[in-house]
Amino acid sequence: MKRKRLDGRQAVMQDFAEAAAERGQHFFYIRIPESLGPVARGEKYEDPLSEAIGKKGEVTGGGSQLGEGNSIAYCGIDVVVDDRAVGLEVIRRVMRACGAPADTIIEEYLPEYRELPL
Repeated sequence: MKRKRLDGRQAVMQDFAEAAAERGQHFFYIRIPESLGPVARGEKYEDPLSEAIGKKGEVTGGGSQLGEGNSIAYCGIDVVVDDRAVGLEVIRRVMRACGAPADTIIEEYLPEYRELPL
């Protein structure tokens, strides 16, 4: 099977996914098409998600992709969970409850790169 060529950001995320897999966990990157800086992203999404995941995983990071000028094209959250299915359910439930845009994408990197709908 031919693997999709990943851009620089996705290649870094692939490394995160492989490290999580070595620990028996699953990595997801939540790409949110919203212009939020670190504090706003944390308050709106990361904190509620971290609380909901509890001991079943953790929010391991986040960031913003800069667009033209000083604009933010999108923001994202790195999440590691112990159980893939349970983790996805929690991510989807919390992100919807927090008002994430409908076109938010959950990126999964293993066993291959996939974009999952919110």
